[in-house]
Amino acid sequence: MLSQETLQQLRALDTPTVSNAIESFGVRPRSLGHADARVKCMFPDLGAALGYAVTFTTGEWAPGERRDHASRLRLYEAVEGAPRPCILVQQDVGPRPLSACFWGEIMANLFKRLGAEGVVLDGVVRDLDAMRAAGFKTWAAGVTVSRGDVRVAEVNRPVSVGGMAVLPGDLLHADANGALVIPREIAAEVPGAAGRVAEREAGLLALIRSKAFSLEELRRRYYS
Repeated sequence: MLSQETLQQLRALDTPTVSNAIESFGVRPRSLGHADARVKCMFPDLGAALGYAVTFTTGEWAPGERRDHASRLRLYEAVEGAPRPCILVQQDVGPRPLSACFWGEIMANLFKRLGAEGVVLDGVVRDLDAMRAAGFKTWAAGVTVSRGDVRVAEVNRPVSVGGMAVLPGDLLHADANGALVIPREIAAEVPGAAGRVAEREAGLLALIRSKAFSLEELRRRYYS
């Protein structure tokens, strides 16, 4: 677990800067570790989210299938007992993942009460105004009007959301730009690396905006 100081430093960063900092360690390919454009920030005004993942999958009840809420209750218990900060990550494995909706006013308020900061999912949500009012930070593939016939399938198992593989307990960072996983082995070093990234970018921007700018000088910086 990271210290509160490190968590605060990470929370203060934007997600692209975190992504650039992670790249500097070479611990994974640049094309991995983040959600793609299918997963969008629904409430940019609520700011960034940072949290340890509680993962789960959802599907739909089959016609005539007897409903059993045991798995839903396991999800509630997993969130209540999770490390803080906590963020949910949901993969919809049902037959119509962009139709059946788990998230709305009730679930946003319930999971906020249980201690979750928000959710990243590849499915859909509804009750946008009420979810925003609850302060529940949300990244999703879109919006629908109906809850459909959703069932919680499995809790705290590996999931993949928008091409982003997430294990239970992984540390996620997300903002208006998207969501990513911070690799555990370098998480404590990311704030320092982010500072170095910001310093390099500030120098490059200063050159671009200055009267001294030239492609020759830019070429020199790329190869120095």
